[in-house]
This record gives sequence, structure tokens and C-alpha cells, in this order.
Amino acid sequence: MEDLLLTGGSTPFEQAATRRLKSSKRVATMVATTELIKLLEECNKMIDCYREAMAAYNDNPTKQNRAQLEGDLAIATQALKDKRSAEAALEQLMAAAEELGFAE
Repeated sequence: MEDLLLTGGSTPFEQAATRRLKSSKRVATMVATTELIKLLEECNKMIDCYREAMAAYNDNPTKQNRAQLEGDLAIATQALKDKRSAEAALEQLMAAAEELGFAE
């Protein structure tokens, strides 16, 4: 139905429908970008926790620090995978936004 409204006409209704659709796509792009950035920040925090655990283990190699290091390693490994996926998704999103004319 939306496609029927986007005939490229010059009536106020058609122009409003076109602007509404573009605005909707812009908002969806902004929300997706925000969510991906939040995910990237969370991944970076998890990776930083692993680095801190590694430093703590290197300074004081105890069983407790080793257990913490091993637990953080599993989380950091998954975080790194998620980070790579999120970066790829963000690149695709930015390419799509540029095609839609959102890049400014």
C-alpha cells in the first residue's frame, strides 16, 4: 500500500507520504546505529575486563586469579566475535544509509 502512495506526485498528500517514509527510515537507521554502538561498547568493556584479569594474574598468579582469568577469557572470546559481527553490521548499515541519502 505504501508503494501506491509514493508515485512521486506533487500533491501535498503525496509529498507528506514521501517525507513520512523517509523520516521513518531515518529513525530506524538511527535506532539501529545506536543499538550497534551500545553493543560495541559492551563488548569493549568485556574485553577490557579480560585484560584486567590477565594483568592481575600476571602480577599475582594464584588459583583464584587463574579461575577469574579463565572465566573472563570465555566471555571475552564471545565478546570479540560479537564485536566483529556488530562492526560488519554497522558498516552495512552505514552503506545502506549512504545509499538512501542519509549521509551528511
